[in-house]
Amino acid sequence: MEQTTSGGLETLAAEKSEIQAQDQQDHIPAIQSLASNGASEEANRGLKRAAEDEAGDEQQEADESQEVQITTEGDAADKPLSKNQQRKLKRQKMWEEKKQDRALKRKEKRHTAQERRRLEREEEIAKAAEEGREPVLQRKERNRDPKKKTQVPVSIIIDCQFEDKMFEKEQISLSSQVTRSYSDNRMAQHPVHLTVSSWGGKLEERFDSTLRAQYKQWKGVNFAREDFVGAAKVAAEIMSGEQGGTVIDVLKPNESGDSLFLGEMAPTGKAKKNDPTPQPEPEAEDVDKSIVYLTADSPYVLDRLEPNTSYVIGGIIDRNRHKGLCYKVARERNVRTAKLPIGEFMVLHDRHVLATNHVVEIMLRWLELGDWGAAFMQVIPTRKGGKLKDDVEGSEAAVDDQDQEEAEADVAAEADAAAEEAAAVDVEA
Repeated sequence: MEQTTSGGLETLAAEKSEIQAQDQQDHIPAIQSLASNGASEEANRGLKRAAEDEAGDEQQEADESQEVQITTEGDAADKPLSKNQQRKLKRQKMWEEKKQDRALKRKEKRHTAQERRRLEREEEIAKAAEEGREPVLQRKERNRDPKKKTQVPVSIIIDCQFEDKMFEKEQISLSSQVTRSYSDNRMAQHPVHLTVSSWGGKLEERFDSTLRAQYKQWKGVNFAREDFVGAAKVAAEIMSGEQGGTVIDVLKPNESGDSLFLGEMAPTGKAKKNDPTPQPEPEAEDVDKSIVYLTADSPYVLDRLEPNTSYVIGGIIDRNRHKGLCYKVARERNVRTAKLPIGEFMVLHDRHVLATNHVVEIMLRWLELGDWGAAFMQVIPTRKGGKLKDDVEGSEAAVDDQDQEEAEADVAAEADAAAEEAAAVDVEA
């Protein structure tokens, strides 16, 4: 009896074990099927997500296709733009889109000025007729007739070696000043031999791209890869040749002797802490007198221009960050230095530092007028509150608190007009 019961229990246990084993075998295909289906679905979801990402990337690339991509030479793929670069490109795009609007505003401004001059002319004629005198009519002084121009053997060099000392905005302003300098020289009664030295880098890139390489059509200007000393040697050969020009009356030697004189030198004393400005010193005996670097830090003052001489202007806009830089460069190259005689003729509210194109225009005006005071009054911006010393006589000069940033903005606003004017002059020539 006990054996029968024991055998039945063993039989039941064996059957139960067999059933459990069978159930496990039956579940394995289902589990494998579920796992396979799950993996398949996961793969499908992965593929779908990858496709969606790819579609999103393609859409993003399509949106950015209008933006300029910055690439490194030799790299196969484009590098992504930073947020700062994207903002700059956006501003540049907006600037390009508003170019026609700016041209239209300039045109309207010219028409308004012409109408104002016409009314002033009619008013002067009527007033003169009433008073029984000849009308005093102001005419534009610039001479557009090439036949009446006289090339002079004087060289002006814009030294552009300071690119690494300027921010991008300042480099853009410099390109505008170079354009205006060329335009002023082309329109001058006595044009000089104009040279842009240390040509290259971002300045050349901007002229080739944004300014559409118009400079390649300019006449009477040389773009030199050499520094200002090398450019001056080339200019000296040109000035001594057949195309050098004519020595006009204001360039002829006079009894005053040297064209430079030593101004009042500031007391040498102890230099201020961390002040990099070099102390002015008298020039060496072996200094190169065929080159004069114009800098406000020089102890020498320019009395007149001399023939067969190169006058160098530092092409730098640094908002006074690099004090005495041009003077230091000139000293290292052992060339003469001088500053324009602004303090001898004028009282300025602002400091005696002018834009590059203003210095060029002042020298061109002096060649035409032979009078520094008249040249300053025609060129120096009125915001500097400048008046001739003879006109002040104890009264304070007008104060117009405008900083250099506004001056640069004015020059930048004239860049397009200067480029168009330069192109128009070339067409006329």
